[in-house]
Amino acid sequence: MIAIDIKCDNGHIFEGWFADSDSFKEQKKNLLISCPYCGCNDVERIPSTFSIGNKSISDTPGDEMNSSDKRESPIPPKTYLYDLQRHIDKHFEDVGAGFAEEALKIHHGFEEKRNIRGTTTDEEERELREEGVPFVKIPIIKFNS
Repeated sequence: MIAIDIKCDNGHIFEGWFADSDSFKEQKKNLLISCPYCGCNDVERIPSTFSIGNKSISDTPGDEMNSSDKRESPIPPKTYLYDLQRHIDKHFEDVGAGFAEEALKIHHGFEEKRNIRGTTTDEEERELREEGVPFVKIPIIKFNS
């Protein structure tokens, strides 16, 4: 399963999950992918900020697994989620409930670009989308130590 960032012809950006890259291409060809904001079927794949799948997220940049490396058994999804959460905790500044305000400052050039994380209300999310601020919602999972 892969996550793909998608942009519709009207400029809306959203994410889709597909079995593989060929599955995305086939669904696009058959107009089975539509924008959740406007319903447009004219979509294209855009570069993603990160992926979960063939590479593991590590604490050290450049320490990712080579795409030619093969694992003997599949990694459980919980392990991917744990690694992702650990990476975010380590490399993203927690701005708490001020996420939308800080993201807008960064987007408009009032603050230096950096990785941030935090929480938003539904209204703040709508405002961020309208302003064209890219963000990804990732639920926080509590793991037992």
